[in-house]
Amino acid sequence: MVYKFVFIFSFFYFGIGLLRAQEVSGNMRSSTEQVLAYGNVDIYKGEDKIAAVLTDAEGNFNVKLDTGMYRIEVQYAGYEKQVVNARVDASRSLNFELQSDKSYKHPVGEKDRGSSSYSEADERKRLFSHSKEKTEITSVSSVEYSKSKHVKKADGVSLSDNRVEAESGVLTAGEINDFRKWELWSDIVKDELQDYQTFWKIEPRQRYMVELTNQNQLPIVDATVQLVKPDGSILFKSRTDNTGKAELWGSLILNQGIYSSCSAFIIHKGKTFRIRHLTPFSEGVNQKSIQVDCEQTKTVDIAFAVDATGSMGDEIKFLRKELNNVIYQTKNAHPELTFNFANVFYRDQNEAYLTRKRDFSPVLSKSVDFISAQNAAGGGDYEEAVEVALDEAINELSWSEEARSRILFLILDAPPHNSPEIRSKLDALMRQASANGIRIIPLVASGINKDAEYLLRCIALATNGTYAFLTDHSGIGGSHIAPTTDDYEVELLSDLMIRVITSYIYLPDCEAPVSEDEMEDLVQDDRDENEQDQLEWTIWPNPTRGVLNIKVDRDIEELFLTDLSGKILERYTAIRKNRVLRRDLSQYARGLYLIKFTYGDQVYTKKAVLQ
Repeated sequence: MVYKFVFIFSFFYFGIGLLRAQEVSGNMRSSTEQVLAYGNVDIYKGEDKIAAVLTDAEGNFNVKLDTGMYRIEVQYAGYEKQVVNARVDASRSLNFELQSDKSYKHPVGEKDRGSSSYSEADERKRLFSHSKEKTEITSVSSVEYSKSKHVKKADGVSLSDNRVEAESGVLTAGEINDFRKWELWSDIVKDELQDYQTFWKIEPRQRYMVELTNQNQLPIVDATVQLVKPDGSILFKSRTDNTGKAELWGSLILNQGIYSSCSAFIIHKGKTFRIRHLTPFSEGVNQKSIQVDCEQTKTVDIAFAVDATGSMGDEIKFLRKELNNVIYQTKNAHPELTFNFANVFYRDQNEAYLTRKRDFSPVLSKSVDFISAQNAAGGGDYEEAVEVALDEAINELSWSEEARSRILFLILDAPPHNSPEIRSKLDALMRQASANGIRIIPLVASGINKDAEYLLRCIALATNGTYAFLTDHSGIGGSHIAPTTDDYEVELLSDLMIRVITSYIYLPDCEAPVSEDEMEDLVQDDRDENEQDQLEWTIWPNPTRGVLNIKVDRDIEELFLTDLSGKILERYTAIRKNRVLRRDLSQYARGLYLIKFTYGDQVYTKKAVLQ
């Protein structure tokens, strides 16, 4: 429900200026009548790109445009770019037939001599059996998920059966955002996950959050924020995300000393600002407002680093389909943004290759062409060269100097080898990713164990990312270990990825905030109409220009204010029934926020709009 709203809200905000009078539609094919799926259609007015969409699985596209003269460019990997100048004064159809580009070199995958995944699978079975001992507090809130009409369940399907046809909308997944459950994370690292903390000697701690806005309370994106010790040396670097917030860590290494009286230096547009005395996150958020015009870059970088060893064969061909669908849905929901895509595939030392990469390109089909040439093989032991892949992705890909969001999906089913050198490398990589504004989202497949889960959740925290995992609900692949947490929602992997990307690229409009009248239909209660003994609660005024009142007709232990990504901004405890909780939100950036609490087995959520 939350995802559905966020998606609609984001599309409303971004799309409001893109609803046009005429629709231009068409089809993209090759000269041999081959459908060209997920091809790029870029539309320019003069030198300005005003829209960019992808063709669907059948090669079709459509976009709405004002009356006027446009240049339409279509591109597809392996074919010559075609450019058409067209006047649009009524809805019309434009079909494109692309000619083969003989100079294009398709990526070629190696001919592996067979997979050594048998011994790897045996090792995974042993490790998975052992790791199940520490999952007692885990529960799944969506136990009836497989009965949902949205699920295409494939009971007992194994991808080793070549008769199974990969398709999107099949894999199921969950997400644990430890920023969202910060107190729970702090508890489990001292209990259930403590052994793994010692094993990796990694522990993100001494957390600070800095929120940066302009004079109109709009978030300032991609500003550099430095955490500085009393002696002036830099402890940690980060960049503000699309909500204007930067996460800073005094330490990433277990038992490393921490410092008091830290400050922050903010660098934006060649100017430097300072927060002299930072407040630890346990005591609040550090807000800073600076005088600057609202400037919103339209660039989004998305990279995928994928484990290509033999054990990934169960899910990798399904992932190919999922990625196509995810990018198609996200891109076409935001035609005003420019998406760049890159890929890194990796294995381990002494394999047929260590890494292979495809650098960033706005042409999705080039990325798809590269992915299609890869296969899963090799392996032999449990650990893989994860740190090498991260180094390649973080430091060798051409990330944009200015971007609304930089996202790195790390898709894997095994951790790196554990040695002092590799742990030191991981510490450096987490810091480099954070300094460059690269948010790492681990997406783990079957066979992952508890020590890997702990490490990957730490990597997500250190880089302002989140932790995602495949589940058994689809019936595809091997057993998937449940994460250590209180509960989690099960959803389709494609829905999860679209939801996360959408939350990472959302920005309130600079000039045209949604009016209160226009927002009325969007601000709705997420209540389950079939829920018995439904409690009553309300928030007002909504939209608000600052003060928000909250009233619940039951005693509530704790209630949270979060941003769109689910990060907890404020926590209120001991809410008494029918008493009004009055909060002033005027210090936050204009946009959408969530009010959330749990009562019994039900999670309640309302959306608060701050204008």
